[in-house]
Amino acid sequence: MGAAFLPPLLTAGSPPTAGGWSAALAVTPLLLCAGLLAVATTVLYPFEMDTVVPLAGGRWVATHYGLYNTVCGIGITLGNLATGALLDTTRDMGRPALPWLVLAALSRTGRLAARPQPVTSVPA
Repeated sequence: MGAAFLPPLLTAGSPPTAGGWSAALAVTPLLLCAGLLAVATTVLYPFEMDTVVPLAGGRWVATHYGLYNTVCGIGITLGNLATGALLDTTRDMGRPALPWLVLAALSRTGRLAARPQPVTSVPA
């Protein structure tokens, strides 16, 4: 998912264009970013949803899905607001590529990594 933020680096410092093909080419990196995020989300979503069931302990699974989606929606909203403010601030500072580099560099924390399950012996 982090690689999806690399295409906007191509036009981060470019001046605005007046229209025509140059405007279409300026939007292409953003469309690539959105497309790569969509593909990555499609691949990741089944694994993400499969994580909710064990965390719910098999009880009230639908409620846990609802809470998960609510928390994700709030997180996405706050993240988009912060990223937009960061884009504006760094553009005003003359460093428009900085947020895209930071977003591309972010990596998974590993907090939801699979834990080894204890091996139980089966009587012979």
